[in-house]
Amino acid sequence: MRVVFCGVGEAFDENLTNTSILIQEKNDGSGRSILLDCGFTAAPSFWRMARKPLELDAVWISHLHGDHFLGLPQLFIRYSEHGRTKPLNICGGSGTEDAVSRAVELAYPGKWSRLGFRIEFIEVDPGEEFDLAWLKSRAALVDHPVSSQGIKLESESGSLFYSGDGRVELKARNFLVGCDLGIFEAFCLERDVTGHSNAAQVAEISGLAGIKRVALVHMHREERLRYGETAVSFLQKQGIDAILPAPGDSLII
Repeated sequence: MRVVFCGVGEAFDENLTNTSILIQEKNDGSGRSILLDCGFTAAPSFWRMARKPLELDAVWISHLHGDHFLGLPQLFIRYSEHGRTKPLNICGGSGTEDAVSRAVELAYPGKWSRLGFRIEFIEVDPGEEFDLAWLKSRAALVDHPVSSQGIKLESESGSLFYSGDGRVELKARNFLVGCDLGIFEAFCLERDVTGHSNAAQVAEISGLAGIKRVALVHMHREERLRYGETAVSFLQKQGIDAILPAPGDSLII
């Protein structure tokens, strides 16, 4: 599968799109596809980078902060304008359906009931196994100010973990063992920020879980400018293949 970084920024970064990851079934970008998070600024970036944006199968919402789900109204209305009829799965934790439907109605009054295609919601609990498009999936709680879940996705070609925002607790390391790619929030280099992770913590859990490759995203805008490359070097010195992706970068698993 192909992993495309549509966005890698935090909520208020004026230069980088909100963190949003496109997962494509085939290495050439064709086949089924899933979008991991869709915040304020993510929808146009997804549209630009997806090979067939109208064919998107599902969206995973890690948590209900605006920089992770408030791009959905824009995405839905554009689909409606293009005459989409294919159902779209929206998957997340408890309360996702209510929050998304209210957001669309607030952004575009009267449109929710007239989109022209079905929105099919899947609300999942931590530890629950479920299917998301073609991928076997499971979610795990991460430490964040609101309820937030990371997701592990597995296919025949490999597996990845996406943390969304928040610190992944060490007790969850067995959940991550052997992942080919870990996409982690690294909000800062070493500072301890409540409800967020830093590069040092990512290095610790990645090493314990034996994750093969790590991508650092959602770094605070000033920290990324000052310490982004330092964070990558920090992980690499500990034997972890780490990258600091830019929008548009892609990987093959």
